[in-house]
Amino acid sequence: MDILELFASGTVILIGTLLIAAPLIVYRALFDTARHWHAYGAGRAGIVELCGFLIGICFILTTPLPGGGLNADLLFGVGGPWDLDPPAFEALVVDTLAEAPDRLAAWLAERDDRLNLTLVVGFAFALLAGRGAWGFYRTYWRVALLTLAMDLTLAALASVATLYAMLLGLWLLNRLNFWALAVAVLVMQEYRYNTLGLFQKQRHFRAPKSMLPLGAPVSSGSDNSRRKRVRAEGSGRATGRKFGV
Repeated sequence: MDILELFASGTVILIGTLLIAAPLIVYRALFDTARHWHAYGAGRAGIVELCGFLIGICFILTTPLPGGGLNADLLFGVGGPWDLDPPAFEALVVDTLAEAPDRLAAWLAERDDRLNLTLVVGFAFALLAGRGAWGFYRTYWRVALLTLAMDLTLAALASVATLYAMLLGLWLLNRLNFWALAVAVLVMQEYRYNTLGLFQKQRHFRAPKSMLPLGAPVSSGSDNSRRKRVRAEGSGRATGRKFGV
């Protein structure tokens, strides 16, 4: 293989990867845009994303998987139901996403005897309705209509992204096999450092003072600029010295 063939194959792989991840990247970009909109805010975006995630979980639970089940033979086997080339996977995704709402509605009407999924979907829609009504109470009706449209858009995208992420994850497990571990490590690193901006930045965990090691600098409650060091209680009395050992 010469350098041109290597470059061409690498370009095809890169373009294919971007196309596969494009739905998730677009959703994340829209979600971040809504978070930074002054009339919307991060709190409302988080509530709407939770509603969409719950509906997406219901989509997953009512979607039949290729092969009728999920085990190691079906998932990793050569020639199995998940051994799909990119065009076949695209057709599977399009068909699954198109039929997901009708399948969920049929499940709620005919098969949900214990009302498990009905309660989840009802809670999600009630939360969306309550948040929209609160927006009409707090702001002008034009802004409230815009925020309500944003609610419905983000909730729909979150539910679709949840179902798509499940299908994509199972398909990549089949395609990558052992190398899926390397992809998982890259995703974890992206979650920690947010290099590409795919995840919302998380606040760093701050341990309580009682869990800090001896000598670790901690900030006092009255003045953040002051620093003091934690010293073992009674160390001066045990050694006879003022500052311990």
